[in-house]
Amino acid sequence: MLDYSEILTDHFLNPRNRGTLEGANALGEAGAVRSGNAFRLTLKIDAGRIAAAMFQSTGGGPEVAAGSALTELVIGKALAEARAIDADAIEAALGGLPAEDRSAAEVAAEGLVAALKDYAQPPAFRAAQGIRVAQPLGVAPIKPALPSTAGAPRLSANEERARVEAVLEEMRPRFRADGGDVAFHDILGPRVRVHLKGSCSGCQLAGLTLGGLQTRLAEELGRPVFVVPAPSR
Repeated sequence: MLDYSEILTDHFLNPRNRGTLEGANALGEAGAVRSGNAFRLTLKIDAGRIAAAMFQSTGGGPEVAAGSALTELVIGKALAEARAIDADAIEAALGGLPAEDRSAAEVAAEGLVAALKDYAQPPAFRAAQGIRVAQPLGVAPIKPALPSTAGAPRLSANEERARVEAVLEEMRPRFRADGGDVAFHDILGPRVRVHLKGSCSGCQLAGLTLGGLQTRLAEELGRPVFVVPAPSR
């Protein structure tokens, strides 16, 4: 097991400011749904200072912890101070990151840069936009996720179903932390169909949920897969 600091572990198990921010007027995105590390940061900026911040992430422990730490770093900061926050500052706030997980801090920092650029749009353009609302990332990922290694033995239909249900069980705490859940429906060729429940069915989180799940299932099944919502009855 990787040697994570107590601070990082606490941010992962008890993430701060995770979710969608009401009344946000700045939004930044980084990472990618297909690679399982999509990151979204929403800010509420008032009188040149960040009054509130919330994040969403499809990543694992380090990614969630980085988003949580970033929100704590930026809240209350003037814009000039927020611009100085980089991946090194996020990593330091977590008590360090293993080399293989440093990208978690980098993606979070990129999200902050994107949000501040979004807020810096010309006043007339910003007035026309009004309150910033996160747009859907897409209910289904555009391309199938591919396994990182080829040549895995082909699984039977029952074996594939069992593995899909095992992955859903493994990821369920993450879904429920966001106020939703995902249930298996069936497998049709490359398509794994699932039922989205609660907040996972909302347009803003559906793409994040399916993208992270799709990447995980491609590895587990050893073949390209699409994860898509099952049709409503």
